Amino acid sequence: MPYTRTPGPLLFFALCLAIVNSSCKTLKIERPAENYQPVSYSPQYSYINIPVELEVKVLKKLINREISGTIYADTSFEDHDQDNLMLIARKGDSIDLNISRNQLSYRVPLKIWLRKRFRAGLLGFSVTDIKDASAEVALKFKTSVTINRDWSVSTVTQSDGYEWITSPQVMIGVTQIPLPFISDLLIQSNLQMVAKEIDKSIKQTLSIKTLMNDAWTRMQKPVLLSTGYPLWMKIMPVEISTVPFHGTSAFIQHTVGLKALVQLSFGDEPASSVVETMPPLKITSALPEKFNINFSMDFPFPYLNQLARTQLSGYTMAYKNYKLTVSDVALYGQGEYLIVAVVVDGSVKGTIYLKGIPVFDRNKLTIRFEDLDFSFATRNVLQKTASWMFHSGLLQKMASNLEFPLEDKLKSARDEIAAYFEKNQSLSYFRIKGEIGKLDPDRILISPLSVRACFVFEGKVKVSINPD
Repeated sequence: MPYTRTPGPLLFFALCLAIVNSSCKTLKIERPAENYQPVSYSPQYSYINIPVELEVKVLKKLINREISGTIYADTSFEDHDQDNLMLIARKGDSIDLNISRNQLSYRVPLKIWLRKRFRAGLLGFSVTDIKDASAEVALKFKTSVTINRDWSVSTVTQSDGYEWITSPQVMIGVTQIPLPFISDLLIQSNLQMVAKEIDKSIKQTLSIKTLMNDAWTRMQKPVLLSTGYPLWMKIMPVEISTVPFHGTSAFIQHTVGLKALVQLSFGDEPASSVVETMPPLKITSALPEKFNINFSMDFPFPYLNQLARTQLSGYTMAYKNYKLTVSDVALYGQGEYLIVAVVVDGSVKGTIYLKGIPVFDRNKLTIRFEDLDFSFATRNVLQKTASWMFHSGLLQKMASNLEFPLEDKLKSARDEIAAYFEKNQSLSYFRIKGEIGKLDPDRILISPLSVRACFVFEGKVKVSINPD
């Protein structure tokens, strides 16, 4: 019988190694390039409209205080080309005031005392007669009010005629005193004085620049909304607009519109630099009312990697005779895409690369991947060496587990903003009240350090003058 040599231990090990090598392929896949686009992001602006109301009765009180007593006195017969007339006019009842759009109408009642000298010649003799009379007349004025780009208030006052309340009761001889002459004389001599006092009173009560300047600087300091996990609100005003004055029977109304970036952020107090000087006032016909709060959350790559490892490391899947285990996961950026580097072991060994665009899932309030797929190089290698992986369900598993939760922080931010507005907060001369409406995703930005999710809270804000 011929001698048959039994395979030795070395040959047996070689056979086992060959079997292992034939069933476990090492993947050599080119790593997708890591690159980042410049982060260019324009947050949405908010428009905060601040109504400024002045009670007509307050302005009326000021004008009546400024215009009082004797407002015209002519005590010489020789004045005005020897008109032989003395006239003293004193303010009568209270000056009345009405407003329509940007025009104020005044009725200034005056009590008049007059003395007329009458001269006549008869048969070579000169006859002089002097008579006194009293009357009441109401002079009327109109003032147009405008606000200028340099924040100054301009007024233009002009005569609107007159009306006699009572005519002079005494006849001068057989000639009645010429009423139009008297009223025109009073208007001409008092128009400048009345305009000056009206201008002074309006500027005293409508000091809009003083009102806004303090608020402009104070609102630029970040506000701490909550102390638990610090949430900050930062307002960066960029433009101030206004519409023309308008009024009702009771109020002069004026609205100042503030265009600003309103941002929320968690963590440390955000850096801020105060722009002290207000910009020129922009005059417009209408003011938008949209109020947005820009909210962003940063997810640093170390945090994302740790979260991904927690969700996927150790995951094992089987497909027919193949088996695969995920041993590590890491993420980085490539333009608008996120690359997921997945280290696997088992029937194949090495690093495979997935590629997808991060999107916001409104239903789950998470960031997830849209159209997660193998990278181009990974797909080419797998087609040649491990095409079974296309049917393994690995992509679906990765996509379903690579989700980053936002719900807690979004809910916390919404609750803190709502609580802040409900407290009817004060800012300088203003009292702020509002409510938060819907939340809209804006953009997801990828930088070398983090993935930033940007959102916009839409809301309504009402601002009123602080009575204190």
